[in-house]
Amino acid sequence: MRSLTSIPLLLSLLGAVETVHAATADQWKGKSIYQLLTDRFAPPSDTAPARTSPLPSTCDPALQTWCGGTWLSIIDKLDYIQGMGFDAVWISPVSQNIDVYTPYNYAYHGYWVNDPLTLNPRFGTSDDLKALSAALHSRGMYLMVDVVVNNVPGLTVNDTESSKTLVTDGSRWTDPSEFHPQCWIDYSNATSIEYCWLGDDKLPLMDVNTENPTVVSTLNSWIGNLTTTYGIDGLRVDAAKHVPGPFWTDFCKASGVFCIGEVYGSDIANAASYQTQGYMDSVLGYPLYYGIVNGFGTPRGNMSAFVDIASQTLASFPNPGLLGNFIENHDLPRWRNVTADAQLAYNAMVAQFMFDGLPVVYFGQEQDFSDGAADPYNRAALWPSQYANSTTYNHIKKLNDIRHAVISNGTSFQGKNFLDSQTKIVASTKTDVAFRKGPLLAVLTNRGSPSESQAFGVPTSGWSSQSSVIDLLSCKQYTVGSGGAISVSYAAPGYGGMPYVFVSQMDAQALKLCGNVGVATYVSANSTTSAKSSASMEISSSATLPLVLAGLISLGLGAMFAIGTSIGMDISISTPFIASKSKSNWISGSVPLRLFVTLFLVILLVFQH
Repeated sequence: MRSLTSIPLLLSLLGAVETVHAATADQWKGKSIYQLLTDRFAPPSDTAPARTSPLPSTCDPALQTWCGGTWLSIIDKLDYIQGMGFDAVWISPVSQNIDVYTPYNYAYHGYWVNDPLTLNPRFGTSDDLKALSAALHSRGMYLMVDVVVNNVPGLTVNDTESSKTLVTDGSRWTDPSEFHPQCWIDYSNATSIEYCWLGDDKLPLMDVNTENPTVVSTLNSWIGNLTTTYGIDGLRVDAAKHVPGPFWTDFCKASGVFCIGEVYGSDIANAASYQTQGYMDSVLGYPLYYGIVNGFGTPRGNMSAFVDIASQTLASFPNPGLLGNFIENHDLPRWRNVTADAQLAYNAMVAQFMFDGLPVVYFGQEQDFSDGAADPYNRAALWPSQYANSTTYNHIKKLNDIRHAVISNGTSFQGKNFLDSQTKIVASTKTDVAFRKGPLLAVLTNRGSPSESQAFGVPTSGWSSQSSVIDLLSCKQYTVGSGGAISVSYAAPGYGGMPYVFVSQMDAQALKLCGNVGVATYVSANSTTSAKSSASMEISSSATLPLVLAGLISLGLGAMFAIGTSIGMDISISTPFIASKSKSNWISGSVPLRLFVTLFLVILLVFQH
């Protein structure tokens, strides 16, 4: 928890907020993002008092009401976020919401914005938001804010017909001409998607007329002031596909920061048009999400669908390195609600982090939250988890550590570093896939956790035969086989369904993620020398010293044996291993010789096993 003295320190940093340089798309390349809902991430504290009273004794997501999280309470838990290696935080919308009871309860989530120009008092004051921005920047982290400009909640479908009603609703827009006429969306019609209304009869979300000059100038002026005043580094644009694309070009330009939009759906061409047409810098990678679900959502899922969607994504987007890669968010099921298998989840996360794009982790994913098939159950408070240092928390930390290391070190493969290279699928089967991203080779499977007597061979890894590679997830060493092949086996206990992220031994030594890998101290029993061969020999580092000592002793005894023969010592031997002129039993030979042969046989047996 933050100390009482930290508030004056944070306030002293507020003056620096307005001098922070706006972060461009290029500056966002390589970042990883932690997404949270302000109301649900961190509870009120002595230094972060609740802005809502009374609060429920237990934060039950089914109640759809405020649980007390604020911008200041986020600061309390920044160590937790940064401890996973994230360098950007995406918070839910900061603008004023409808503040009355509705058929869907209350606007605790922040997405029912009725006045974008006014801050939401439920989450804090202007100084509180500046304090959050300053706290993030003092850690070298970016602040991303969710913005909602398109849909305004109304109490009836007739609210836009009367200025008086709009004023009563608290809407920023009070002229009926500032809204599109009421119609419900027909998702088979592109025009309807952009001009008709979201919501329903119980809570209509009135569609703002983003062709109206007053609306356009007001929104563009507001977004530039918002990012400058609060030192915001990036925007996540809600419901981007429900506004005609050209509006976003000037809006994002006015913001002066990186814009990434929500284009919900699996249509790759439609999502890619936001980059190809220059509407905004990037979009959240919904198509790839559906590919990951197909490939890793169930044991032995549809890996060919993942490969196909991944390949189309790479071919369709001009800059896939800026796509937001996720496997959970506030509108989708929790991954572990659908998929109980821990190894499938780990493989999905490796794809999320190592594929082209910016990984986005939704709060609670690191705690394996599973009670969330849909809204509102996928929006549970995080604090009951006690912010545990869980296995998945550490998996995510490891993946972030790998990304940071290869990016900061400038590690390259064939002249291309991690950020400048595009992902390439190099091998796949019905259950497995391998793809290269710069110096890294990810080998993934959807076989699930149980071990099985099967292997996956990657015929051309890109590394030379007999060279050593390191799996950065386990820090174990493997040998590349003939023709540059790599094969992983899922037969050994504990190896069922494991993901791998390989890097050359030389690069691993430079990255310093696995200690000293300059000397081959371990060759995994799960590695092979070719894509078709069986598992290679395992050498335990604990056995190295005894073997060396035994070898020195045997050499010494061998020397004694040689000296003995030179001075005429009676040495008569007859064994299956050593040819001799004498037919006498070798046991009758000299003691040095007996010791030498015994040690030689012991060493030979050790190496054979």
